[in-house]
Amino acid sequence: MRPITQEKMDKLTNFMEKNSIDLIFITDWGNARDVNMRYLTGHIMDANLIVTSGGETILLPWDVDLAEDHAQVDTLVTDKDSRHNPATYVKEAAKNDSPVIGFNLGIPYRYILELQRKMPELKLFESPHKLADMFTKLRSTKSPQEMDKLLEAGKIGNKTIKDIRKFAEEKEGTENDLSFIVMKKMQEYGAEENSFPSLVANVVRSHMIHCHPSAGNNKYSENGLALIDYGARYDGYVSDITIPLSFGKLSEEQKKIKKTCFKAYEEAIAAIDVGVPLWKISKTAVDVIEAAGYNMPHGLGHGLGLTVHDAPGIRQKPTEPERIEVWREVLVEEGMVFTIEPGIYVKGLGGQRLENDVMIRNGKVEVYTKSEPIEL
Repeated sequence: MRPITQEKMDKLTNFMEKNSIDLIFITDWGNARDVNMRYLTGHIMDANLIVTSGGETILLPWDVDLAEDHAQVDTLVTDKDSRHNPATYVKEAAKNDSPVIGFNLGIPYRYILELQRKMPELKLFESPHKLADMFTKLRSTKSPQEMDKLLEAGKIGNKTIKDIRKFAEEKEGTENDLSFIVMKKMQEYGAEENSFPSLVANVVRSHMIHCHPSAGNNKYSENGLALIDYGARYDGYVSDITIPLSFGKLSEEQKKIKKTCFKAYEEAIAAIDVGVPLWKISKTAVDVIEAAGYNMPHGLGHGLGLTVHDAPGIRQKPTEPERIEVWREVLVEEGMVFTIEPGIYVKGLGGQRLENDVMIRNGKVEVYTKSEPIEL
């Protein structure tokens, strides 16, 4: 079943009509993933998709059996030769002899060149960023069915917290050991897989925003500040949780890092309400962190959905003139699902980040994951 609702599909076709776009061409392959293919059709991966201005969907999948199980489209192309020749279907679906076709920003240039070679009369929609913005807007709020799947992904992440605490209390094992345990437990609890490789960092590495490698053979429970950032994927939808941990006696500066991070989190959560600009929520957390003499080198949060970094983004209002020109204010609204994850990182002292997932449902703010500091 496709995630997009008919109401949002109508918004997409209205956008196409307004911008004189005859067709949208989307491709999703190993080195060029586009989650909008699954969003528009329900098909899991590996296909080309044509969407007409009338809302007709034509799917050319690599794995026909997979498409028959998951795709909800008007035309499913099953012939092997035809599936590898999308230009034929572009020609058939076009309204006129010189169709305007829209490509999403991430499409490999070779696809454009190939279609132009086979269809010299083809015209490109010359504002692909507008199409990308349209998809972002559509996916920035979730349907009730999507929210149910996000809640299930969150529940799996919540169940895993006790396993993380147990591992930490035993004070044995490496970052890699904890990463493996989290992956194993989440799958036991019903996850398809991790939503991303768990970021597991002891005091030596927790000052990194995203540690590399994601987990190592370092002993995890060294005295100081540590964290684990992980999530579960359930029926395509993801959770994203960061648990801050601390071991042993901390320095006064490490205590200050913890206290400031947690205060920023609490004030950001309190600032969320329907109609509030997202940038003001970010500013609430940043003000707390900067008042304590630190900085936060990333956004406060991001949307969740079929991707870990979905719309909307929760960031500071830009100040540069060139960015202000293209920036638009986004308000909290019904159906939004996003993370709140303030963090402070100091090399030599470690870092702390507290992250939970938030849903706006029935006009209420619901923090549906249950991360909290683990202090040992």
